[in-house]
Amino acid sequence: MFSDQYDVRTAATLSEARRVLAECSAEIIISDQSMPEIDGTEFLREAAAMCPESFRILLTGQVSVGDVLEEVSTGIIHLFETKPWREERMREILDRASTVLDRRIR
Repeated sequence: MFSDQYDVRTAATLSEARRVLAECSAEIIISDQSMPEIDGTEFLREAAAMCPESFRILLTGQVSVGDVLEEVSTGIIHLFETKPWREERMREILDRASTVLDRRIR
């Protein structure tokens, strides 16, 4: 859906996701909170350790701000979006993340 503007890579399993992180090629990392092997906050904690310059987004249909407050306040999660998300809103989020990353580079 977003490959017209971004180099999109997906991972169907935790091991695939960790392989992508090991390359540290991901600038924007989006994770669902509910995954079979690990929850999204824990995964994004790993992502922050492996790719500290990445912009990390959590998608959730269940978590409230209070549930992820520590991760947000410490910079593990830069933004979280509730599900179901709309394409237009996700494009805005990705544009915002890209702008933040561009400013870091300058």
